[in-house]
Amino acid sequence: ENVLDLCDLVLVMTVNPGFGGQKYIASMEPKIFQVRDMVEAYDIDIEVDGGIGTETVAGAAKAGANVLVAGSSLYRNGGGWQDVGKLAEAVEAVRSAARAAL
Repeated sequence: ENVLDLCDLVLVMTVNPGFGGQKYIASMEPKIFQVRDMVEAYDIDIEVDGGIGTETVAGAAKAGANVLVAGSSLYRNGGGWQDVGKLAEAVEAVRSAARAAL
């Protein structure tokens, strides 16, 4: 809170840091809300990282996150990095789910 005037972005982890493919921790959504309230007077993005996919992005977006990091869900649902077309479809599916939540 004391350094928000120095920040451009605040990251809220929605998994336990360490490795990919973990389940989204929905109980972090109140923390996202709290951060959103803290940064209201500033031009600061709120990023969430961990477990973001089409099934979980709505909660993060509704809570106030505007930067969403998705990894494993995109590669699992998008056919891996070799299939750029399917990966683009997976990205758009997550984006659409976030937009629909707002």
